[in-house]
Amino acid sequence: MDIDTKPGFQVLSFINSDLKIRDYRKQRPHRKSRSGCVPCKEKKVKCDECKPMCVRCRRNRRTCAYDRPYEGEHEYNIMGGVAITKLSTVSSITALYPSPKNGTPGIQLLHHFCTNWDAIFRMPGRDELVSLSQSNSLIRNTLLAITACYLRHMSPRILQHRIAEHFYQSLAIQDFQTALETPSKSLGQQGVNALLLAALLLNMIAFTLPYQGNGVEDDPKSSWVFSFREDRLGWLALQAGLRPLSISLSAYTEKTVAFLDPIMFGHGKAGWREIRKFQSLSIVPESWIRAFKLKHDSFSCKSNNADQIDIFGPAMIALAYLRSIHPPHSMILLNWVFLMKIHGNLKSLLYNRDERALWLLGYWLGLMCRYEGIWWCERRVRRDYEAVCMRLHELHLGERAGVDGLYWKDMMQELEHAPVLERREG
Repeated sequence: MDIDTKPGFQVLSFINSDLKIRDYRKQRPHRKSRSGCVPCKEKKVKCDECKPMCVRCRRNRRTCAYDRPYEGEHEYNIMGGVAITKLSTVSSITALYPSPKNGTPGIQLLHHFCTNWDAIFRMPGRDELVSLSQSNSLIRNTLLAITACYLRHMSPRILQHRIAEHFYQSLAIQDFQTALETPSKSLGQQGVNALLLAALLLNMIAFTLPYQGNGVEDDPKSSWVFSFREDRLGWLALQAGLRPLSISLSAYTEKTVAFLDPIMFGHGKAGWREIRKFQSLSIVPESWIRAFKLKHDSFSCKSNNADQIDIFGPAMIALAYLRSIHPPHSMILLNWVFLMKIHGNLKSLLYNRDERALWLLGYWLGLMCRYEGIWWCERRVRRDYEAVCMRLHELHLGERAGVDGLYWKDMMQELEHAPVLERREG
């Protein structure tokens, strides 16, 4: 058998039992991908480079992490709030964005909320918030917690997202508690701005229903309205604290509102500033006032007396304003004004399922139902709104004797129409 004597390797192969000799051919030069995730590199398998979690890591339930961004890919520079071509190193910011053990890495969450901002937050103030997160741990941990909550909502079976959500939410609450215990003079205007902003944003997590896997959490009968658990209104604790918090920081309110409006609603749009113009029951429907037995001349928004007016009045004014508008989804956080008007006694009445308190919260939930497709609130507001309606119908309020029955019949009709109210012109 003649064998070629030219230098180089030769390879033997058996095909159809015939011995053949073929020359070895060097593999064609190619660029190796340097942008795959760390686990795929360690396994020496092809990575699809999907962020925040590649398909292989998702399938194998591994923690997916990238040690460097794509070459040429635009990453977000948290140090300056502007887009740059490349981050020189991830290690320079990992100290700001620690990762929970076995949870979704902080740097991965940072990348996700920068590139998916509109889907997660629906607020125009991305640049301002990302820049603020670099210097303020409360805002930083709040944004990371919300992003992890979003990923958990979108992929509920991935444990890493749930771990990260609890991890960053715990950090945010610790920062929040520290800020609450700090005198307002020490916080200063910027500290107060961050405190109130975080208080508003953390409501997004409180509103997101936990995942149980069997769909029972969407059943109105599973709502707190029909529960007898002592902690059934635990999700409302943060919201109920907004009113005393805003009152205690009233000296900073004007500048804080000027700070919040551009972030939440866009430059040139008056969100909180517009609502603050309404301070009397004059915009509240007369049927509401009569059903709740309120008197115009005894109302004072600044009163500290826990009478009927102070408990129900501010919340009614907020609802009367919100029912007259139907802004785009980007304005949904405008509805937090109702939460800022929840009196401590109103929460107690809700706990005891008082029909007036239930109607107020139910009407607000109905108004929130108009904002379809909002990931953090759609399921809860729909479930709890239906639960409140069921509970109030069980009480047969419209069948009460005298004018009370007539008033409540009208109130129940208004409650049922809340989710379909259209924006009124003028």
